[in-house]
Amino acid sequence: MSNTGILVSLLVTVAAVVTAEAAGRDEGQRRVLSEEVAQSFIWEHPDPDVIRWGKQNNHFTWQAGYIMFAMEKMWLMTNDSTYYRYVRRYAEQNVGTDGSVKDFAPRALDNFMPGYACLMMYEATGEERYATAAETIRRGFDGYPRDRDSVFYHSVSKPQNWIDGVFMGQAFLARYARVTGHKEDLEEVKRQIRGMLKHCQKENGMLYHAYAERGMAGWSKTADAHSPEVWSEGMGWGALLMADVYDVFRGDKDFEPELRSAIVKMCRGLKACQDKATGLWCQVVDKPEDEGNWNETSGTGMFIYFLQTAVDKGIVSAGEYVPVIDKAYNGLIQKAVRNSDGGYNLTDCSSIGVKGSYEAYVTQPREISTYAAFGSFMLGAGIVEHRLRSYTDKMVYATDYTGGHVVVLRGDSIVRQYEAKLTNDIWAMADGGLLFVTGEGAEERDASGERTWEYRSDSHVFACQRLRDGLTMIGEAENARIVEVDTKGRAVSKTLLPVAEKCAKMSYMRNVRKTDAGTYLVAHYGEDRVTEYDKKGRTVWGVEVKGRPHTAIRLPNGNTMIAVADGDKNPRIIEVDKAGEVVWSLSNKDLAGMPLRFASGMHVLRNGDIAITNWQGHKGAGGQAHIMVVSRDKRIRACYYGGHDVRTISSVMIEGEGDVH
Repeated sequence: MSNTGILVSLLVTVAAVVTAEAAGRDEGQRRVLSEEVAQSFIWEHPDPDVIRWGKQNNHFTWQAGYIMFAMEKMWLMTNDSTYYRYVRRYAEQNVGTDGSVKDFAPRALDNFMPGYACLMMYEATGEERYATAAETIRRGFDGYPRDRDSVFYHSVSKPQNWIDGVFMGQAFLARYARVTGHKEDLEEVKRQIRGMLKHCQKENGMLYHAYAERGMAGWSKTADAHSPEVWSEGMGWGALLMADVYDVFRGDKDFEPELRSAIVKMCRGLKACQDKATGLWCQVVDKPEDEGNWNETSGTGMFIYFLQTAVDKGIVSAGEYVPVIDKAYNGLIQKAVRNSDGGYNLTDCSSIGVKGSYEAYVTQPREISTYAAFGSFMLGAGIVEHRLRSYTDKMVYATDYTGGHVVVLRGDSIVRQYEAKLTNDIWAMADGGLLFVTGEGAEERDASGERTWEYRSDSHVFACQRLRDGLTMIGEAENARIVEVDTKGRAVSKTLLPVAEKCAKMSYMRNVRKTDAGTYLVAHYGEDRVTEYDKKGRTVWGVEVKGRPHTAIRLPNGNTMIAVADGDKNPRIIEVDKAGEVVWSLSNKDLAGMPLRFASGMHVLRNGDIAITNWQGHKGAGGQAHIMVVSRDKRIRACYYGGHDVRTISSVMIEGEGDVH
């Protein structure tokens, strides 16, 4: 996992971390919910060859194929070989040593789906029998029945075109073309996806469940008619297919723009019809408020995976869609319920065929623990939690200025919390302690929470910093001075700063940093400037910054990064060089949805990403993220929206990410 993925995970509020009590393990062995559910499924189905519908005899069809599809994704996201071994056992049970697949019957697109697992095993092991099996399955398309647009029928006995089947067949064929180098088969994949989009994608981006030529289905009243509604799981199959094959078509000037456009359209549609109350999507996706409609689990998992993949691949903006994803995720995990055996049931599922009316879709029984729901839950919960895994024990240290306390977060829990009026700056000490300002001074607490040091001032204090010589730097606003304080709280040096106004005020300065050169870098919030002073208070460098600079930090390259608040209604981060020229900037012009409210603090992470605090005070705050992690190419990696009674975060520091803060 990249550092980017790790830091993204850290700041997303993930309610899925299973507590040690619920999981029956020590705190250090916690799992996230996607893994709990996946392990529960394996425990209840130790023999993967039993995965099939009812009394169905064929072991080689879509139910098992889709579970193996999801298990491979879990393996790639977790690096846990449990999932790999499960898929391998299924493949070994169904593929002979000579590559034969005795149960494969090319009479329905559903039966092609397990071929995906054969290709996985060929890539993982290099065993020729899996390549032979995949070739046998590929030949199943030769002579397979099609409609007049050359789109495959759902089955030999059902001359209709279902989105379900497009996924089952083309997920396999696209991977086959990539693994074997038979790129000509990608033209077939294009044809099938284009047919699906032509006949099934609505103006609102949603996909009808199916279409058929006149007379080929009871619900087909006119030539090339679509089914009457957008079914959650049905559309989910189409979404998964486009997410899964997108990289195969990167650089294809003929098809990538077309595919990208369809994905963007679908993302917009999903955002528009997300259930406002739960974050889930309904059985009939684009009618969330219609009578009788209900939240459906399997489709929701698919849509989360689709949206997150679209964000990860840079197709849509993280700033716009991470809130949609997180809300859906928080709704999805409520559908995983512990059963009496200690495993999990998934509620409100639906695996059905095409129906002829809205009423027929919404009056379907709400099933429990369908195979499709398990696969979809693993995909949806897993891709969100992938960002969290490996860093559930990382600490996030933050100041809640308006709430009057500092908080230490780990995963979904508050580890520590201390009262601190108007707190605006925080530092994590190597021994587990915390140094933070209290509005009228600063204090230090050790790892146990005991106060070990404090400094009190007759001025507002918004900045502090533990220096390498053990002293602590304090910025006093009304006193217009910087003091360095010893371990007994005594000021051993005082640097008076020039005051441009008649007298210094509370707004005179916000954050202050001592540089490696021994100078002081001061954000003069009330004076729209950042100035660097020597120990005698003489100006050695400065730059005018309209809009109320709140924090200035010196970067390793010698440039200065500045967080600009909301004084000119243009909250932003700028990087200026020694000449004062802006060499990089980030503002709402760069980010969809105008997520920046008031840029207050920053922590530059080791991988170059920037954790930005987005203060939510002042009139007009509209529920934007408290913390955002943004990459240098201006993509939002993650957002933290609060909870835990957090009101306004003004400063953040992340464990293990250095001191460029």
